[in-house]
Amino acid sequence: MQNNMNQGAAILGAGFISHSHAEALRYCGIRICAVVDSSEKSAAAFAEKWGIEKYGTSEDLLFSKEITSVHICTPPHTHYRIVRKLLKAGKNVLCEKPLCLDLKEAADLENLSASLNVKCGINLNVRFHQMSDRMKNLVQGSNFGFIRLVHGQYLQQFHLLPCPYGWRYIPEIAGPMRAVTEIGTHWFDIIQYVTGEKITDVSALFGNFQPERIVRDGIMYPAGSSEEGNAVTVTSEDAALIMFRLGNGAIGSVVLSEVSHGYSNYLAYEITGDRMTAGWNSQENNSVYFSTGDGQKTVESDGFGNGFNDSFRRLIQSFYSETPEDSLPACPSFREGAEIVRICSAVRESAAEEGRWVHV
Repeated sequence: MQNNMNQGAAILGAGFISHSHAEALRYCGIRICAVVDSSEKSAAAFAEKWGIEKYGTSEDLLFSKEITSVHICTPPHTHYRIVRKLLKAGKNVLCEKPLCLDLKEAADLENLSASLNVKCGINLNVRFHQMSDRMKNLVQGSNFGFIRLVHGQYLQQFHLLPCPYGWRYIPEIAGPMRAVTEIGTHWFDIIQYVTGEKITDVSALFGNFQPERIVRDGIMYPAGSSEEGNAVTVTSEDAALIMFRLGNGAIGSVVLSEVSHGYSNYLAYEITGDRMTAGWNSQENNSVYFSTGDGQKTVESDGFGNGFNDSFRRLIQSFYSETPEDSLPACPSFREGAEIVRICSAVRESAAEEGRWVHV
């Protein structure tokens, strides 16, 4: 890793995910020079917690000479404008997913980042779990055979009613989708990373199970309940069922759900080749399993602490390294971020037409 004393970071946004960025930056020895948020109160509280000297609501703080990199931790509708401005100013940018909500904007940032001497990354941290590279080596190794089938799920209960009402339910801020862009992005990325293949075609169905809801004191309830409050209509999906094809012709499917009881954050995938099947899941995240069809399942484990915080730290290490260690994947680029935007857009187009196959 390059000399971290010469690097200064700023964080735009003081919400939930910003604390993960701050913790990882602190762990990696990167100075946090400033935090900016639309709320002065939120910026001040964040600065106090993390010992950051400069804070406020003005984006001008992000352009200080001492700041080499800016972490974008704001809702998706803000990304394009500020990221483009920062790139033009020569700042490195690590952006939360999705990169953008618009295909043209994503392509513009992809092309702009490639033309400038700046480093750009997307927070797709699942590939930084310690066992992701073991899965990649298994699946892309000579003993695995031709990839035929991929399937999995990403399940959460984060949006089970009653739940907090916030920007994720407002299309003008979060975009028209929810489960696909919030958690599907991670699943798409890890599959492309592990297989080395691109998702080329998709067919999707969305489930929006209770569109009419009531909001009272910031909490959302189903319409028709005993609660009284302001009526809202939710248009984004609670869950999605997606089939897809990979570039090599393999077929796949994934279930994405933010309303599955008992799952705080469960990601799983399994890949079948001609001679082997291998899989991983986030509840047993220190292990991979595989079988060659002899009736035996082999489990390989690594004692390394391999939770969410560890994957996040490894992503930050990779982003700030001029020459990443062999044990670290490359930080996902804006090119890869734009690829994920294109997949999400194709998924939405398919779901709008009841599952018609759409080319990415």
